[in-house]
Amino acid sequence: MKKQTLFQKSQTDKQWSLLQHSAIFDNAKGDGLWWNKKEKKWETYPWILQHQDSLCNLYNGIRENALVYFEQNDIVWWRQNEDRYFPTGHLLSSQNHCLNHLFSIHRDKNAVLAIIKALCPRVKDVLPSPIDNNVEIKEGKVHRFNSYITFEFTCDNHNLLNESGEKRGEKCTSVDALVYAVDNDDKKVLIPIEWKYTEAYEKTKDNRAFPNSVKRYVNLANMESSNLEQWILDYEWDPLYEFARQELLMEQIIAKHPLCRFGYKKKALEADDFVHIIVRPNDNVEIKKDITAFRKTIVDKSKLIEIDPQEFLSPLKGDEKYAKLLKYLEDRYWK
Repeated sequence: MKKQTLFQKSQTDKQWSLLQHSAIFDNAKGDGLWWNKKEKKWETYPWILQHQDSLCNLYNGIRENALVYFEQNDIVWWRQNEDRYFPTGHLLSSQNHCLNHLFSIHRDKNAVLAIIKALCPRVKDVLPSPIDNNVEIKEGKVHRFNSYITFEFTCDNHNLLNESGEKRGEKCTSVDALVYAVDNDDKKVLIPIEWKYTEAYEKTKDNRAFPNSVKRYVNLANMESSNLEQWILDYEWDPLYEFARQELLMEQIIAKHPLCRFGYKKKALEADDFVHIIVRPNDNVEIKKDITAFRKTIVDKSKLIEIDPQEFLSPLKGDEKYAKLLKYLEDRYWK
């Protein structure tokens, strides 16, 4: 469960001001409907876009392609049932925050390699997504294309983690984005990227993970080969619960090489190592404390990297192709 923080309030005020006084949202309207789960009723808020305008929550250069990507890959939008199978109109959505930063480059191998290599110098190449199905029509013909960032990544969760579901983005362990890479020793490296924006979490009895859910992860975490020292009580609350499960998913992929759909073909997803990246704003002190707490519980601390989103995309500065994107991100989020 999330709690209110000064950073969240500052970002709410910023997004609302942009909605009122800038052209970033293309004249979209606020006071949209939002389902209050606690009160079990619909309410309106100034920082929620109206349903018909919710696509304006995405950078205008990615809107239609993002819809197609989610549809082709059967990915669930966050709270899509309430937002009519569109990106949410909530201006503080971390899913949209992630897509706004990364979707524009997900087909650009050189751009993806540049941002990953800046953090992981041993990486020499990035590989096509092992699970994405990307098709487009050009001049009446069907063309397949590769993506080098996978969004809402899951992989055989039922068998690897004993989870009941494995639909991307819904009710299972998933990662906001993932890059599949090769290092200088020709080892395959999984690079899960968890994306946080204004999130802050409360550790209360009511938002502890269900015991039946936790049971499936304990033995995996307690294995000698795991990067988690052991399963601890703190893992039963988000975001540590989320971080721990993501590491376990990577470890199980490495151990068992599950079958994945590489385009039209199925073959084993081979991987030898992983590096866990958590992207979070420098000013979100709450999430930074949680990441520090999680880092203390893992064996190889070099496997966990945290970074501010502006710094993460800094290798793209000076690339004229992404000048408009970086200006949008600066105006909306960074300054």
